[in-house]
Amino acid sequence: MKNAKKTFYLSLLLSVLWIAGCAIPRPMIPANPANPIKTVAVLPLVNNTNDVEGPEKVRALFAEHLPERCYLVKPIQEVNQILKDELGITLGSQLDMTNPQELGQKLGVDAVIYGALFNFEEKTTGVLNIRKVRAGFKLVDAKTGAVVWGRGQGIKSETRMTEGIAGTIAGGASAVGKLTEEKEVKGGEDYIGIQNWRDLPPEKAMGQEYGVLGSFAAGLAEKTVKKATGTFLKHESEVMVDMILNTLPAGPGSALCGGTVVAAVPMPKILEPKMPEFKMPAYFEMGKRDFTADMIMTSTVKSNNETVTFDAKLAKLGEKFRYEMDMAKMIKAKGGEMPPGLSRIVSIVRPDLKLDYTLYPDKHKYMEWDIKEGKGEKPQIERNKIGAETIDGHPCDKYKVKITDKDGNVEEGYLWEAKDLDRFVIRAEMENKDAKSIVEMKNVKLASPAKTLFEIPQGYVKTGSMMELMMEERR
Repeated sequence: MKNAKKTFYLSLLLSVLWIAGCAIPRPMIPANPANPIKTVAVLPLVNNTNDVEGPEKVRALFAEHLPERCYLVKPIQEVNQILKDELGITLGSQLDMTNPQELGQKLGVDAVIYGALFNFEEKTTGVLNIRKVRAGFKLVDAKTGAVVWGRGQGIKSETRMTEGIAGTIAGGASAVGKLTEEKEVKGGEDYIGIQNWRDLPPEKAMGQEYGVLGSFAAGLAEKTVKKATGTFLKHESEVMVDMILNTLPAGPGSALCGGTVVAAVPMPKILEPKMPEFKMPAYFEMGKRDFTADMIMTSTVKSNNETVTFDAKLAKLGEKFRYEMDMAKMIKAKGGEMPPGLSRIVSIVRPDLKLDYTLYPDKHKYMEWDIKEGKGEKPQIERNKIGAETIDGHPCDKYKVKITDKDGNVEEGYLWEAKDLDRFVIRAEMENKDAKSIVEMKNVKLASPAKTLFEIPQGYVKTGSMMELMMEERR
């Protein structure tokens, strides 16, 4: 089949993710010898989010770059040990059991830095993926207990559809989100600017050429890898910490600042997982036969054994193709959410009309856009029969497969062709250096499905944008 979209779901989670980095220089600033606060300790953050790892990541980032503001910082590990052994404190929410003066005495510092994390999240919908990080920090004199400085900042970044109707949808959804942004922050009284958000330049959604489902799955896969590699929300956190620290008065001196000399001090590389180009694995070529089937795909990331599973109902009639799925369960399991009524999706590919349709059965609405044909270079495939097995009652020939793409990326694994189903591939197990994926085909029927499955149902209304669908909930 010429259009890659109709087979995208079969290859998405088998694609290889890689890591790329870039270095960002930070300038030195002049020290302020008149500042009496020289040594500081960054305390555990109060966690107002649902992310258990976020507070320590942001705290460590803040402490790492604090010397650039001319302060001597007590190592976090030592701070944690003293707080635990002498005060029984392990969480930021327990700091109200003591006071700045006692903390300064126990930790042996001139001042302590309190902090709170208010947002550390990513909401993935496919049309628009929004990442938010928001925190506040305050510097408190350990002798007087006075707040010397306090600042907060929120950072948002978006990955969204950019082409055609989908781009309009994403832009509108982004605008609505800005209008409904929360202004007041409970517990943010000491952090000037905590209600402010800075929007980073939007990024193009990976996999958007495959529609909302493709964009969603790409965003979800990238989020999974970032969690595994410790780079989840790293860029947003870097920008936030940098903005907050830029308002902190300079300290009396440290190894990373001094005098009037301005020099560049390179930061460690920020590793950001990227999503590659998606390719259709040739071993799943459906050929000319019509069929219906249920597909189940499970992909496991090797670094942390995190698993993503989704299923879909497939149907093929000539060059026409259809898949149907409900993403609500999968999205909820991974911390995302879909707008009400939009989790059930039916995609219909009509090469004869040069149109694609996306149907929303819960709303009796649909969208359409032109098919964009694309030619992709086929990978090199090595395929050897190694035996025979029975899968779900079907006698199968088992093959060992090695696939090498044009960039030299390799996937290896096994596939099973059902001899009683015209050699239809009913199972594949593929593995690369990052992940292992299993694709299972159930209830395969080699018969022509009803023509009505590839038509817009009677009573469905065409909508021009996702915005119209989401705004219905607000009326």
